[in-house]
Amino acid sequence: MRVTPWRTLLLAALASGACGGGDRATPTAPASGGALALQLETAHFRVHADAVPQGVLQDVAAALERELPRFQSDLQVAATRPFNVRVFQDEAAWFAEVQRYFGRRIETSGYVTGPDELRVLAGPRVARNATHELAHCVSLYLNPTIANNPRWLWESVALYENGELVDPRGLDYMVAGRPPTLAELDADVTTSRRVYEVGYTIGEFVVARDGQAALVRLVQANGDTSAVLGLSPQAFVDEWFAFVRERYPP
Repeated sequence: MRVTPWRTLLLAALASGACGGGDRATPTAPASGGALALQLETAHFRVHADAVPQGVLQDVAAALERELPRFQSDLQVAATRPFNVRVFQDEAAWFAEVQRYFGRRIETSGYVTGPDELRVLAGPRVARNATHELAHCVSLYLNPTIANNPRWLWESVALYENGELVDPRGLDYMVAGRPPTLAELDADVTTSRRVYEVGYTIGEFVVARDGQAALVRLVQANGDTSAVLGLSPQAFVDEWFAFVRERYPP
C-alpha cells in the first residue's frame, strides 16, 4: 500500500507513543500486526489475537466499548471509524513485531499505529492498557498531530481519561516540592517515566481550573498553555503543583 505523506508523519510521531515503554525511534516498516486472526467483533471494535483466551478478549472488548462513548464525549469527538485491536499472548511474537515496526526492540506493553488501531500485550492489566491506548486513538481524531507533540499532554490526557491516578503523596520528588518541568516530562521514556506518575493530576488540574473544554482546547493547540490558559509553561507547573498540594494534602 502506498504510504501517504500524512501517514508517514503520523507514524514517525506515534513511534514515541509506545505506552508502558517506547522511545523516539521511527518505524521502518508498514504496520502488519503480525499473524493474528480476527477473533471477536463488536459494534466498534475488531479484535485480532493469537492464542489469547476468549475470556480475556471479551474483557478487553467490553472495556473498550464501555469507555469509547465517554472518551468521545470528553474529547468532543462526534464519531469514529471501527477500530482494529491487536492482542498478543506470545511475548516473543509481540517483541518481534515491535522490533519490526519500530526498527528496534522497545520495552512496551501497548502502542497505537494511528487513530483506528491499537496494540497490546496480554497481561494482568491488558484491558486497562487497551483503554489507555484507545484514549490516544480518540485524541488523534481531535488533533492528528498530538502524538507526543507534546508528550506531557499526550500521556496526561490518556492517563486522566483512563483514571490512572498515582497518588502524588507517594512520589518523593513531589513530596519534596520538586515538581518536574514540562520539558522534563517531555523527556524520552528511557530517560524519565515521570509523566506516567504525574500525568493524571495534570489532566485533573486543567479540568478543575477551566473545565473539560479547556483540556480539549489544549489538545487542539498542542499544549500551548499560554494561548489556552494564559499561563507560561513555568506558571502552568506552579499552579498545577499548588493544586496537587491542596488536592492531596499530606
